[in-house]
Amino acid sequence: MGFLTILIYILLSFSAGFILIMAPTGILNLESLINYLDQNILNNFSSNITLVLIGLLIILLCLRYIQKMILNSRQNKNISFESKEGKVKITLVAIEDLLKKMIEQRDEISHIKVKVRLKKKIIAVQIKGYLNYEVNLVNLTKEIQEKVKERIGVLLGEDKKVEINLQIRKITVSGDQEKAEEPEIPFRHYE
Repeated sequence: MGFLTILIYILLSFSAGFILIMAPTGILNLESLINYLDQNILNNFSSNITLVLIGLLIILLCLRYIQKMILNSRQNKNISFESKEGKVKITLVAIEDLLKKMIEQRDEISHIKVKVRLKKKIIAVQIKGYLNYEVNLVNLTKEIQEKVKERIGVLLGEDKKVEINLQIRKITVSGDQEKAEEPEIPFRHYE
C-alpha cells in the first residue's frame, strides 16, 4: 500500500472520528461548520473544482487499494507441505503459470486462462481456452485433463485430490475448413 493512500486513510479516519465525537458532545457546532463551508468554499468555483478533484483522487486511491488487496490475497494463497528437509510452500499463481505454459505447447488450444483454487482437501483447476482445430473434443479434453493431473501429481505428490474442469469458450477453424452457413432466420419454419 502506498504512502499517499495510508496518509489519506489516516486523515479521513481521524476527521470522521473527531466529528463523530465532537458533534454529539456539543464541542463542534455542525450548523456553524455548514454555514462556513457554504459561504467560503461551496460558492467559489475554483474551490468546487478542487473539491471534485480531491474526491476523485480519494476514490481512485481507494479502488487501487482494493485492487492491491485482492491481488495480494491471491498471491499469498499457497499449498504447503512438509518434507524431510523442511517446509515447502508453492503459491497458486506459480502452479497456474506452470500449467498455462504446459498447455500452451499444444497447437490445438489457445487463449488459455488457468485458475487454481483450494477447496476442502481438493485442488480445483479451471482451464478456459479457444479450440483452434476441428478435433475430437472428448479425446482432447481427456488428454489435457490427464496431463494436468499427472503434472500436479508430480509437483505436489500423488496423495493430492485434483478436480480439473476444462471449458472451451470458442472454436476457431482456419478459413479452408470453415463452412459458409446461412444465418438462421427466426420463425422460419413457423406456421
